[in-house]
Amino acid sequence: MSEASIEFDPHGDLKLRVGPPDETTSNTFLVCSRSLARVSPVFDRMLYGSFAEAKDANPEDWTVNLPEDDPASLAILIRIAHGHFNEIPKGLTIERLYTLTTLTHYYDATRVLIPWIDVWLASVDDILRDSNLLMPKFLWISWELGRKSLFRSTARRILTEAPASLLDSYYPSQEIRMPPDIMERIVDIRLQTIQAFLNVFQDMVEKLLVVDEHPRWCRHATFMGHHRCESMILGSMTFCLARAGLWPLPDATEVEESVVELYTKLMNVVIHDIGRPSPKSPEDHTACNPMQHLMEHMKKIINGIGDPVTETHWRQLEIQERKLNP
Repeated sequence: MSEASIEFDPHGDLKLRVGPPDETTSNTFLVCSRSLARVSPVFDRMLYGSFAEAKDANPEDWTVNLPEDDPASLAILIRIAHGHFNEIPKGLTIERLYTLTTLTHYYDATRVLIPWIDVWLASVDDILRDSNLLMPKFLWISWELGRKSLFRSTARRILTEAPASLLDSYYPSQEIRMPPDIMERIVDIRLQTIQAFLNVFQDMVEKLLVVDEHPRWCRHATFMGHHRCESMILGSMTFCLARAGLWPLPDATEVEESVVELYTKLMNVVIHDIGRPSPKSPEDHTACNPMQHLMEHMKKIINGIGDPVTETHWRQLEIQERKLNP
């Protein structure tokens, strides 16, 4: 097995073997142990504490194995620690920024990223707008960097724009780092909102199916009179829902669409009414059409969606913000 070696400090006293070794290449970094210890309390304890990696345990050939670390992300941290600022990338993908912030979180060294954070976040903004798949990782990034407004807006976007299949892949997540309880709250609020949408239509179905002995939806209904008005509305509504794949009305847990996609579908349902049965008829059933009633309830629901960011999240973000900007 060959070694891909990088000398971050030609006079370095420590070798780091980074990443999972494979059959062809092992990443080896020659570094100054004191430089790492200065930027990371974790490295300080690891290299100068009582851990097995400390120098006293390896006085001649001081080598530390870091098989869990990402070589490219650790290289950025090491370059910062050694003052190689001209080698710090001007832009990072969301994937790289996510991997880097998970690594600096582990080493308690995120504060050293401060001079580059704004530039990096600006470089990923356009990509984020075009990809829902990257939002959960961006949620972690904004959390670790203490960006309160960005965290809230990203959580809101995931809640309203993410389909069920995306959320299923991250909740409960064993691989993607997440702030505590945020994905659970997003999933719960999404299901509550979707169920509320569906309940609006379920309630209307029940109003249209009411028996003669109870108040009916049709404004011109008479006791034991015909149900042409309600039948037309019910048939038109269920036909449109069926074409949208929403009839019979599903449970919220069965809906794949995002909150915004479902809202758009339901707001575009076309409901026909019998209008004025004949030109000379005194009855005009146009006012019986429930679409305006349904739309008002739908708007009230989407405008009242709960905030997945709790006061606990907010306080922790403020602590992180102060930590990065003392």
